[in-house]
Amino acid sequence: MNFISKTIFEGTAIFLLVAPIAVFAQESEDDEEEIIVVSAGKIEQTVDNAVEKVQVISKSDIEQSGAKTLSEAVKNLSGVVVTGASAANPTDSISMQGFDSAYVKILVDGIAVTGDIGGATAVFEIPVEMIERIEVVQGASSALYGSDAMGGVINIITKKSEGGEFAIHADASEEVSIMKSGNWRNYTSATATASGEHFSSAVTGSFDFTPGKQKSTYYALSGGYLDYYESPRKMVGYGRASANYEDDWGKIGIFGAAASCDQKSNFTATGFNSGATMEYDTTRVEGGLTGEYRFDNALSFSGFSAVKSYALETTYDVSAGEASSVTDTDSLFVDFESEARASWQINDENLFLCGINGTLETVNGDSFKKRQKQLLLSLFAQDTLTLFDGTLDIVPGFRADFAPEMDDSSAYFMLTPKLSAKYAPSDTTAVRFAYGMGYKTPTLKQKYWVFYHNYASGEGNFILYGNPDLSSEKSQSVNASIEQKIGDFVKLTAGGYFSYITDMITSVVTDDTTSPQIRTYENVDKAITYGGDIGVRYKYARFEAKAGYAYTAAKAYDDDEGWQDLSLRVTHRITASAGYMIPVLEAKISASAEWNSRQLVTTGGEDYTPDYFMTSATLSKLFWQDKIEAYIRGDNLLDNLNFQNGTDGKNQEEYFGLTDGATLSIGVRIKL
Repeated sequence: MNFISKTIFEGTAIFLLVAPIAVFAQESEDDEEEIIVVSAGKIEQTVDNAVEKVQVISKSDIEQSGAKTLSEAVKNLSGVVVTGASAANPTDSISMQGFDSAYVKILVDGIAVTGDIGGATAVFEIPVEMIERIEVVQGASSALYGSDAMGGVINIITKKSEGGEFAIHADASEEVSIMKSGNWRNYTSATATASGEHFSSAVTGSFDFTPGKQKSTYYALSGGYLDYYESPRKMVGYGRASANYEDDWGKIGIFGAAASCDQKSNFTATGFNSGATMEYDTTRVEGGLTGEYRFDNALSFSGFSAVKSYALETTYDVSAGEASSVTDTDSLFVDFESEARASWQINDENLFLCGINGTLETVNGDSFKKRQKQLLLSLFAQDTLTLFDGTLDIVPGFRADFAPEMDDSSAYFMLTPKLSAKYAPSDTTAVRFAYGMGYKTPTLKQKYWVFYHNYASGEGNFILYGNPDLSSEKSQSVNASIEQKIGDFVKLTAGGYFSYITDMITSVVTDDTTSPQIRTYENVDKAITYGGDIGVRYKYARFEAKAGYAYTAAKAYDDDEGWQDLSLRVTHRITASAGYMIPVLEAKISASAEWNSRQLVTTGGEDYTPDYFMTSATLSKLFWQDKIEAYIRGDNLLDNLNFQNGTDGKNQEEYFGLTDGATLSIGVRIKL
């Protein structure tokens, strides 16, 4: 049995084993079709009426899953892959449709979150307490959301208090987790809202602390011992406040947020025993104004202005006698973004949206010669046409972007069209199709970085230079999906996609005769991603279950080798979940499972990681007129059971650094 056949066989076996018993963790408070979403078209519409497919994670889903961060909340979606921290980048990474996290745009209430040095967002810093729901749109979304949305968009909708008579609400949660390794985690959060006839406000705060587990290892270079964190130490604090005033004419709001993270984890020094410690400190601050003016029932204007800063310090520490060395790198990002939109309901069949956006990104630090910056000016528009008594919706749109010449970079212009359509011949069937051109501008890192990777030997000792003449990566993407409801209890979904990428940016070796080796960023070759997913949902009375399977392929073209599989893509992914409200006890029991097939380690290589299998279960009970919820949850219940080791023989625990093993959590939520 070859590798692919064996993978499919084992994946199917897992699916059949887990689906009947695994959980979805909720008894939905609202029917799915009543949930209002905004991410697919920057307009309010129900999930069922959205022209593009939108996956929604509600606050009930989040509570029952036990998620504490954005990455934990989305990991059970079959088409979304979340990978954990690594030595190279100690942040969770979210990928969709074969695109890694640098191509997935993360928004909070429609405003982009500033990213880290590589362009990806530190999603583990975003807590769930402020979240009302999460909207996920897969596929190229550059026409509305601009650069970095080639893979899709994740939009966090924050909690907001309702108008009416003056009222104050508050809730708090406390959770303690004990790991098999002896490590532990404490998570504390609180939210308070106040609202009146025209005024509403919300304040959220959270603190997440894991002390980690230290270990000593023999360091061959010095002949001494080195202390490092076998299990990561992580301390994350987050706070967000917002206030809004709303009247018949519209609304105006203000928001501010701050996050701080200190993380220490193991780093493997090439050629020696693992043991070096990498410390990763970040401080994120953002704030801004939002507003909407309703000219009449048909015409409205809205927009925002925001300033965002992100400070990053990374320290690689190998402290073992005379061989000790410390490499410290600091960076500071300061971004400014403003957007203005107009929405015009021309008639019952025609809704027109247009807007302008301006984004100024800046960065300086140890790896940059000076503060670097780039400006992007954008114009976007789309027209939603409803035809044949609502059975067919067509949405053409485009975005025009212009980046003026700045510093050492030349000017460029980009036009990205998009066309979406939805055909609903009945209330039980919906077919969706979308074509979109995506693009990704080179990051300031890729354009200006001068990075000395001198704390490793051999090929790990190199200098990486940015390239200010890089072109934007471009993609042509097609997405199609179908949803079918069977009776009142079953919903089936299936979809597929194909993307063709040109001017792909990657680092290449330009001189391997020197030490350190010389590398630079270049636009090379082309790539494709393709795949699909299927899902089923069953809901009846006290029982609900979901299951899904996703297939992903990603290949790059090399002039000498032809098409080669891209590294670190999850080819096969299976998720399953179910939940049941126990009669008489009125307690919820739920469980979930996810399985990822092995990943190719290096593009064009033959080495694979282990597969990844994770299960969890939760039992919760409401008390005191449903104002107090107590729960107990188990994570990694099978203690890192996996089915295929990596090519190097490492199992799931060893390769992914899951040294904490099975985890038991006890928590309580109080709502006032």
